Amino acid sequence: MQIGSPSYRKCLHCGEKSEYYSGPFFVHYYGLTEWSDGEIFQELPSLKETELQKCHFCSNFTWLRQKFDGMTFKDYCDALIFFENLYSKKTIISHVFHKRNKKRLLYIRLNILRKYNDRIRIHPLSNGEKKSKSIDENDKIIFINNANKLIELLKILEPDNHFIIAELYRNIGLFEDSKAEADKIYDENKKRLLLREIENENRDVIIIKQPLTARVSLRAQHEQ
Repeated sequence: MQIGSPSYRKCLHCGEKSEYYSGPFFVHYYGLTEWSDGEIFQELPSLKETELQKCHFCSNFTWLRQKFDGMTFKDYCDALIFFENLYSKKTIISHVFHKRNKKRLLYIRLNILRKYNDRIRIHPLSNGEKKSKSIDENDKIIFINNANKLIELLKILEPDNHFIIAELYRNIGLFEDSKAEADKIYDENKKRLLLREIENENRDVIIIKQPLTARVSLRAQHEQ
């Protein structure tokens, strides 16, 4: 596996240089695993492409698509507060880019959802062992509030994204609303998986797609 040599980019706010990896990447993995929150497992998750970065020196945020270290749950929560305040200001620029700002807030809120779920999801290479982290009660409140706001944003910007809307309703325990959205999902496999979890009143993130070799391996472990 070749990761590539690090490069450096100057922060637009403080001028300090942060390290990142521009590639090339040669990764050996049996395939991709997709979760119900839209997260897709990569062998090098800390080097995945992201649109938002936090400077390690001045803690300011920059919209930049590049291969960087990922941000934490708290980082995205901080970014949400910063940008909601910024975009609420009544300026000409804010008005002109109103829809773009909503899309950016959608991006941040989706990452709050996924970073929260990182604490409870099962890693594809963990051999089925669940290594969940303890979650602070305040973070659970943030998660629920974020899910409600995400539903509002999705219904404005992506009203046909029935799967993630149904998933969010399921996450906060509104199972009847979740089922109503799930019934509109075109992909029969995804619909069946989600309806099963709704029936079981499970709120946690689930795996919805994984490589055949992984499924065979997990089945073999279970049979042993």
